Amino acid sequence: MTADADAALGVNDRAGLMDAEAAAQRRLIEQHARAGVTFLQPGTTRVEAGVTIGHDSVIGPGTVLEGSTSVGERCELGPHTTARDATIHDGVVAVHSFLLGAEIGPDATVGPFAYLRPGTIVREGAKVGTFVEIKNSDIGAGSKVPHLSYIGDTDVGEDSNLGASTITANYDGRKKHRTKLGKSVKTGIHTSLIAPLDVGDRAYTGAGSTITGDIPEGALGIAREEQKNIEGYADRVEEDSQK
Repeated sequence: MTADADAALGVNDRAGLMDAEAAAQRRLIEQHARAGVTFLQPGTTRVEAGVTIGHDSVIGPGTVLEGSTSVGERCELGPHTTARDATIHDGVVAVHSFLLGAEIGPDATVGPFAYLRPGTIVREGAKVGTFVEIKNSDIGAGSKVPHLSYIGDTDVGEDSNLGASTITANYDGRKKHRTKLGKSVKTGIHTSLIAPLDVGDRAYTGAGSTITGDIPEGALGIAREEQKNIEGYADRVEEDSQK
């Protein structure tokens, strides 16, 4: 907007611009509210003009909806969720999360503290939990990535469950590679999946494994050092500390 146009609208400085923006936001939020959307704390919420929100959705405090974001019916977004150019289908719950160019299927749950980057698809009924980052990946229907994981350039089949701190190592320093997990895969905690990699349906990984080769359907993949116990180690440490 030009300076002349600003002046015509009574906007002569940044304080006036803030007032105009606040008035526009009030009008937008009131329009959505009259169409059946609930805003719990509208004064803390930002909704841009290109956003659509379905009937009976609830928008929590501190939530920001930007760009071409579309929100379905019966969704619960926030508190403190930001969605930019995201597609959010009916019945989604997303708490304390950042959704950037992602698509979230019906009745999926996201957060708290999840980061969904462009190219991410979370299918129907799937769960992306606490401190999880997903990039350019397809999370199958009913699958769960509950906590503390990075999933990049990965296809996850239906009804899989990725244990805490499962990560995909998708970049070798020159190229990005893809990981494919089948249906009903279960990874143990602290599993590293080194792409390119194909894990078959119903396969498992052992906790603490670094998986570098394909795992056949129904198999258990384990890749970790054998545990060794050194007897009397605590006594030796105490003796050394007294010298």
